[in-house]
Order: sequence, then structure tokens, then C-alpha cells
Amino acid sequence: MASSSTGSRLFALIIGIDDYTEEFGFPKLKGAVRDAGRIRNWLISDFSVPPSQIKDLRDKEATRNAIIEALKGLATDERIQRDDPILIYYAGHGTEAPAPKRWRWDSPQIQMIAPWDFKRRDGSSRITQGIPDRTLGVLLTKLAAEKGNNITVILDSCHSGSGTRSDSDTRVRGGPCEVDIPAELDEDLVLQVPSHRGARVPDKFRHHGLRSHVLLAACAPHERAHEVKTSGAFTEALLGALKGANTAELTYEGLIERMEILPSKVANTKPVLNATLKKIKNKLELTIAGAGAIHGISTGSEFAIWNSRSDLDKEPLAIVTVGKVKGHESVATLSESVATLIKSVATPSKKPEAISLVAQIKHNPMPKLSIHVPKAIQSMQCFGDLFSEGEGRRPLEITVTEDKTLASIGLTYLDELDEIGFELLKPKDQGQKIRHTIDPTAEDLHGALEHLCHYYYHRDRTAEIEKEPEREPEKEPGKESGKESGTVVIGKDKTPFSSKFTIDVFTLEENDEEIYVPSGPNLNIQGTGVELTVGPHNEEDLYGFRITNNTNFPVFPYLFYFDNSDFSITPIYQPVAVAQNGAKELSIPSLPEHESLAIGYGSAGATPQNLAISNVNLDLEQGHLYLYVSTRHVDLSFLKKGPISQKTRGFKKPDSLARRPLAPIWGLLTVPIVIKRGGESTPTRMIGIIGSKSNGKNAFLEELSMSLCGNTSLKPSFKNAFIKEYNITLPGPNEESLTLVDLPAFEDNNVYNHVSVLKAIVAYLGTQYQKGRQLLSLVWCYNISKPRFTIVDGENLNLVKDISGPEAIKNVTVLTTNWNKGAGVGANPAKPRTVAAVASPLQRYEKAESQLEALFGAGVKLKRFGTFPDSAAREVTLGSTSTGGPVELIRSLLLSEEKMFQVQREACETRKLAGTTAGSRLREKLETEIKKKDKEIQELDKELEDMPKDDTERNAIQEEKDEAKQDISRWKGTLYNIDLVGSAFTV
Repeated sequence: MASSSTGSRLFALIIGIDDYTEEFGFPKLKGAVRDAGRIRNWLISDFSVPPSQIKDLRDKEATRNAIIEALKGLATDERIQRDDPILIYYAGHGTEAPAPKRWRWDSPQIQMIAPWDFKRRDGSSRITQGIPDRTLGVLLTKLAAEKGNNITVILDSCHSGSGTRSDSDTRVRGGPCEVDIPAELDEDLVLQVPSHRGARVPDKFRHHGLRSHVLLAACAPHERAHEVKTSGAFTEALLGALKGANTAELTYEGLIERMEILPSKVANTKPVLNATLKKIKNKLELTIAGAGAIHGISTGSEFAIWNSRSDLDKEPLAIVTVGKVKGHESVATLSESVATLIKSVATPSKKPEAISLVAQIKHNPMPKLSIHVPKAIQSMQCFGDLFSEGEGRRPLEITVTEDKTLASIGLTYLDELDEIGFELLKPKDQGQKIRHTIDPTAEDLHGALEHLCHYYYHRDRTAEIEKEPEREPEKEPGKESGKESGTVVIGKDKTPFSSKFTIDVFTLEENDEEIYVPSGPNLNIQGTGVELTVGPHNEEDLYGFRITNNTNFPVFPYLFYFDNSDFSITPIYQPVAVAQNGAKELSIPSLPEHESLAIGYGSAGATPQNLAISNVNLDLEQGHLYLYVSTRHVDLSFLKKGPISQKTRGFKKPDSLARRPLAPIWGLLTVPIVIKRGGESTPTRMIGIIGSKSNGKNAFLEELSMSLCGNTSLKPSFKNAFIKEYNITLPGPNEESLTLVDLPAFEDNNVYNHVSVLKAIVAYLGTQYQKGRQLLSLVWCYNISKPRFTIVDGENLNLVKDISGPEAIKNVTVLTTNWNKGAGVGANPAKPRTVAAVASPLQRYEKAESQLEALFGAGVKLKRFGTFPDSAAREVTLGSTSTGGPVELIRSLLLSEEKMFQVQREACETRKLAGTTAGSRLREKLETEIKKKDKEIQELDKELEDMPKDDTERNAIQEEKDEAKQDISRWKGTLYNIDLVGSAFTV
């Protein structure tokens, strides 16, 4: 916002509506027109804004058409020059209604402001609609394109949090909509604007969300804004905060801080930070709020200190150097002489032991960026001018080298174009080409190098503060301490704060209701990154994100995309801070504890992203998703950067926030993104085969190997301690290819061994699904010649059912094996038994087969297998239920209708082993074993109690008790581990 010295350049649109018609569900207001007048008077008296530069709309003047035309008029007003400050203020009712499906909104509801003629008939059969936030977004985006983004929007109404007002003394500024929103509403305004690259907002979402301006809203979408007597509570607090403030230096965060609410989402270019001088453990420490590690501040940073904001035009009291950087603040230890000087002129705060001051950063010693500059550029005038004194340019944090191996980035001179280009030199970045260039001028080169310093510093820095949190987050009122309600203690469990969060990436698709929902697996495979092959088949695909908070307290998440192809930093999601009821309560974090936040397909206020290669001359784009998480709302908008070829305004620092609802913990999580150009690839089809030893699985694989390659040594393409993969091609004209996966099964009743087997299966199948490889069919091998069905057989049957789930059970084949053994066929070919002699074993096998079918239920297929000397012998024993040989069985399974196997879906959705049906069954087993051991220990204690102390058996019983305790401890540890996020992918 401009100061009074520049107030003549400020333009404003001020709207206030009291005169609503109660028959349409909106009671008359008492203070909206008055508030609008107070804002107008404040602009004229404090900012010297000429009345001719203020457009006023009151009551009947504030029709829907008049408001829209006034907003359009700002964009075409020739008096307004680019980057002139523009203020748009609205006081009146707000409302919300279901969003038309055609709009493909990321929330079921659309928020609107209510013009004076809302719900009135416009002379025909049509009803006058409200002005939705989509329409406001379009108008403001167009205004920003024409006049720059120095725009402030203030909405004092209900349902204004997305942006786009009880008792006798208190009125709610809002009401019901109760009218359908036409899908074609304001369609003529929704113009498409081009986008430039990488992780971009698709055109149809271009005006969804307000990216062009600062929004100060009276409440969140689900809350209410109030009038108290004859004024809006929000406007009252706003004007109170502005009273006596130096608006030349007052930032948006500073303004909100004075209102006792959280900051808006855009930082000022000259942040003024709150500082407090205290004596702590015999040391005088100056704490500077809003200047922490999350803001990019580093040890050694220098700050100028003043008594108050009104003294900023004077020489500072002192320049202090930061010695310790915490999550959201920095600390400088002062000498006695400096502290005495400050105390002599400073005004004590309410606490006598503390002195309140203000600070501004002077220098932040970022690590120097090593840049390779060839001699051809070093000899150019533009390069020499970079370091000339008297030009007023800020010093560059760079070191210049002619050795490429020592540099992160290199400059290149394109002689034929007379332009300067860029070359990535770090090994992890090589392969990425840069098509952006700049002119060989000192101004452009300085801006580009400053841009690179900003990009690399924030791309490569880590959240080192995680190793030393300031304190634990406070326990929630009413909750007892303990494991259930305890907080994340980074220092004790040695776990980085950021590891408590996960980022899932999904392709989005429209469901039957034309709402975007996740489709397919999580593309962030085991949290290691996303690799996409993009071509004509999917270059318009949309992507969404899901952030999961596994801590015991709520946080504010911030998601950015760092693009190596043009050095841009794009905000994908930033939580919007809004004033609460009466402007007295803190904003609620957007990601509660143990919950997930959907971005791009939920109602979080962000749009779907299109991940594609922006430049037709590139075949590869690399980047990173950066997730910043904080227990305090901070302003990270200073991170945003456009492509390096665009003009830059340098490095901006955020403002402060003094109030702290929780300990200021923060963390940083990165996800690599690699986008390659290529055609559509068909995922490899997978068929699993599972079975314990002596159940015929090996005999089946050996016969399959003989059929395919003439020997029994089929070579696996992948194997570990539990799993083997065989990439095979079936003989025939089509040469069908697939992956046959040899999966382990339970071999005994040892529950601890069951844990290892299940971990291996779930981790493998979950990972393969994330890679786009879905299990098509599963074969369970069971030895039909067994004399009885054992407990372990029952465990394996349940395992197969838990892997498949009820939907995919149709794709399970129970392969009963060893039919030749009991019948004796093939055991002694020279003396075959008679048909009568083999009838009895066959009947027993058939009975066992029927029992298996009953245990599985309807849907499962049963096939018979045995090793016979020839097909005739097989036909005599097995008849029509024969597999016809392994190749024939595999070929038939490839015809199965594709069904989602339950364990793959569960592993990717929950990311916990205990979150799968098989894992849940395993947990029950462990809990049962623990109860048994507890009872066993009680019995041993009783035995020890009754036993004489000199009994020779006492030591043996004590050892047995100790072993039981060790078993319980191990099993409890396993219970804890299988319930951790990520345990579904850990062997």
C-alpha cells in the first residue's frame, strides 16, 4: 500500500451495501455503507487520494452489472499506470452455492458476494445472480495483466475466504443463496490466457483462485463475518490497526499482526521485523521474529535495529549479527556496550525485563554460488560493469571459475544470436538443457545471476533447524500426556520433522459427476520421486497432490515447484490466512494432525497442475516439488520466481509474525520430478504364483521352463531373498510377453516369520503398482496329495484371499498339484495300476478339492497339475480339469478381466503394512501371541512365587520368563513398526 506521499497515485473502488431485501433471505445491514465511507475518508485524509480517483458504489448503485463494469473500468482507466496501487473494498452480504459441474471446480461450493439486486428479477424471467469468486478471479487477473499486481482486495463479508458478512447488536454479513448457478454465468468474461511451462495451471483453471493480488478477508469460507452495532468487526479492526501506523513501511503481515490475526499471502518489499531484547542466562539476546531458517536466513546475517517504525528514516541504533538461527526467528547476542546504547533510547515493552524494537535485514551471507564464466564473457563489457562501483547494484553472492568441475552453473555465449545462455554443470542436473537466454547487458546479467543465486540457495538448502527444535509443541488442552496424545519429539526419536509427512502424486480424471478425482497409483514411488513419460497420449493430463501429516499437531503446508529448465519457482499451494470472527482469533492450520490435504482435486483452494515439457526443443525437464511445513503461518511468497529470461526484481525477504500458537517447528521435504518426452508404453502384465515348499510350485516352474527353453533352469530377471521375477514370452504367432512373479508363502506357524513374508509381498506388489504394473492373476499351488489340510495351509489360504480381495478373487486360480503321486501314475510306467486301483486316491483328492472350493467361496477357479509321462496319462487321471500344461495355463490367465488386487490398492492408499487387510490379520495374530505370553509370564511368576529360593529349577524358569518378555518386547516393536507410514514399502 502506498504512503501519503504517493497517495495521489492510488485508485480505489469502494462498495458498501446495507439496503438488502429481507424477502430474499438477506436482512438489512447497519454498518456496511458506514464502513465504506470510513475507508473512503481514510484514503483521502491519510493518503491524500483525490476523490476523483475513488469510485463509490452504495446500495442501489451497487448492482451486479455496476460492480462488474467498475472492475472492468479499472483495467481500462488510462489514468492508472502500471504498478500504481489499486484498492478494492467490499462490505455487504456474501453467500455460497453449489458450483456448476461444467466449471470443474475443486470444491462442491462456490463463494459469492451479493450485489444490491441479488435474487431480483432483471425485467425478464431471469434472476440476478451473485458475483462468484471465479468471476472476480477473471476480472482481477485481467486487471493485473493491464495494470500490474499492486492490488489489494478487502472483503468484509461471509464466505469471502476464497475471495474471490445472533444477537441484537451483532449481525451476520451473509445469507442463503437458494438459487441454481447457471453454468454459462459470465462465460464471456472467462478468457483463456497462455501459460509458459513445466508444472503449470491448465487453461481452464486459469482464473480459479486469486493469484494476482493480496486478499484480506473477514473470515474463512466456512465461517461468518459479523457487524457489531454499526460497523463490521473486520473493518473496525482494520482501521484500528492502520491508525497511527507508518504505511510507508507497514507490510501486509505487519498490518495483520496489528489486527491480531495471521498474515496475508504477499510479502512487502521492505519488511520491518519485530525484535525483543531480553536477558537470558546472564546474556543479552536480541530475538528477531519472522527471520528464521524457513525464511532463508543464515548464521552471520546482519540486521539494523531501531526503536520503532517511526524511526526508520533515522540512523539505526546498531547493526547486529545473528549467531543462532531457529525455525522462525534469529537470535543475536549483544555486547554490554551495544545493549546499553539500545536501552538508553528504547521504550520498554509491557514486560519490564524486555525491550521491543524493530529490525530490517541488511545482509544475508548466503553460500556463494560457483559459476563457470568462459573468457569470452569475462572479456565483455557487461561482465566488467557488474563489479563497477557507483552503479547501485547489490553485491552478488557468486564465485567465478574457469573450471567447469568446480561450478554449479555455467554461462555460455551464443555468438550467432549475441546472447548469453546457461549450462547446468552439477552431475545430478546434467542432461537438462536450458533454452532461455538473456541480452549481454550488465542489467540483464546482474538480474540473471541474482536470480540464479536465489534459485540455487533455496533449492539446495536443507532444514537444518530440525536437529535442534526450540521446544515441543504444547499439549492440547484436555488431553493427557502419553503415546496417544504425545507430540513429535525430534530430539528424542532422532526423526526429522519433515519425515513425518508424505507427498502423493496422482493423475486426475473426471468421474461421472464431472468432478476430478485421483486415478491410478501414487506416482511418487516410495517417496523417491516421479518419473513421467509424456507424449501425445497424456500431455494434457492433470495431476493432483495429497499431503499427509503424521504428527500429533496441525501444520501449515506450502508446496512449490522448482523447475531446472528455466530456474522458475512456482507456488502450487499456500494456505491463505484470513481474519476470524471479530478479527480476534488465530487462523486455523489447513492440515490437521493425522489427516491429509488434497491439492488440485479437493477444496484446499489450489488447482490441478499439468506436468508437461514446455519447450518443443527439449526432450527432458527436471524439477523438484518442495514441501515446507510449519507449525506457524509464514509468508513464503518471496520464493516465487518466473523464468530466468523474465525481468526480475531481486531477492525479497518476508515480514515477521510475533504471535506463536505453537513451538515454531518447520521442515522441508523434496520430491524429484523427471519429465521425459516419449510415446505411450504398455505396462508389463504380471501373473503371480505363490505356494509353500512341497506344494508343487517348483515342479510347475520346472515344467514351464522345459516348455519355453528346453531346460529346467529358467533365469530370473530379478530376485531378492523372497521374490523372483521371470520375464517370459509365450511361443506362438503373437509372442505374448509377461512377468511371472514367484511369491513366498508361510512355511510354519511362527508369527515372526509371517511378518517377514508379508512385508516382502506387500512391499513388492505395492511398489510395482506405483510403477504402473498391476497384478493380473494369482496362482496358488496346493499339494492335493497331502493327508490333511494343515493350520499353515489355512494361513496361506487367508493370505491369498487377503491379497486378492473380493473383487479380484475371480482372478485367483487354485492349482492343485501332485495328482500323479497318490494315483501312482507315472511312478512305475512299466507296471501301470488298474483304473479300479487308482479310483480310491482320486476320490480322496476330489473331495479335498471340493473342500478347497468351499473354503474360497464362489469365483475362484480350480485347475489340476501333475507330472505325467505324456498327455494321454494326464488325460486319464485329470480329465477336463487338467491345465493342459503350464504354458496353456499361463496363456489362459492372460485373458482374465483386469481387476484391482486388494493388497496393491491398500498399500498405496495407506502406506502402512497394518493398513492392508493382510497386515490387519497379522496384527491380530501378534496381539493374540502377546496375550498368550502375558498369561504365560503370570503363570511363571506364580510358579516362582511358590518355589523355594534354593530350588535348582528356579534359574531355568526365570530364563523362560525372560525369553517370554523378550518375545513380547519384539512383538510390540513389530506392532509399532507395521503401523508406521512407509511400512508397506519396507522389507
